[in-house]
Amino acid sequence: MRLKALVTILFSFVASPVAAQFVGKLVLEPTGCEKSGTCTLSEGFGFYDSRNVGWEAAKGNVTDGASIPRWAQRFVGVPFTPEYVPASVLHDHYSKSGRPVRGWFETQRMFYEALVESGVPVDRASVLYAGVLIGSGKWITRMKGKPCPNTMYCVQQAVVLELEQSGPTFGTTEYTESFARMMAEIEAGRVVGMEAVEDMARAERPGDIYLHNPSGIIRSNIEFGALATE
Repeated sequence: MRLKALVTILFSFVASPVAAQFVGKLVLEPTGCEKSGTCTLSEGFGFYDSRNVGWEAAKGNVTDGASIPRWAQRFVGVPFTPEYVPASVLHDHYSKSGRPVRGWFETQRMFYEALVESGVPVDRASVLYAGVLIGSGKWITRMKGKPCPNTMYCVQQAVVLELEQSGPTFGTTEYTESFARMMAEIEAGRVVGMEAVEDMARAERPGDIYLHNPSGIIRSNIEFGALATE
């Protein structure tokens, strides 16, 4: 009985998610920079997501709040609304890197978790999450390798890594129509929360390689093109 109780306690500890939390102090300068739309971080600032992965925006980073696109402001508020700023600063930093160091999908998930941790209501965070999932600039790594012996449906060894990217689509007709449908579902209470929004986004974009490969990697071989995905 004692052993069983111990096992139960250990399992509960391991299975429990890590609480997301911010670290450091977010200070924007110069004073009143929010009105100009461009601010600089006067101190380093970071966030640990629910997987205990750290995200950091260093001192001196410049942010323009682009994670809240101008057209969406009538639905969710201006970019530098206090509760949006922490998530926007981090999302801007990891989305605008010349050579992304984190996967696109995990970066969007971080954005959602940071919004919720900042006090943004789940339904409002869900609307913003839907927006970046289908409209933000995207990137994914294509891992090319040699075909396995006797089969063409695997990759034996990676020989080339290529970064594929697509620009943001905010404001396009396709985006506006998709976002309107998604927002209606969220506001009606039928779709709320990170995973539910992801499922809805995939249904809206059945051919989107970025949404359908959350690992951020596509495995393909050098002779046959894309064959296996994660």
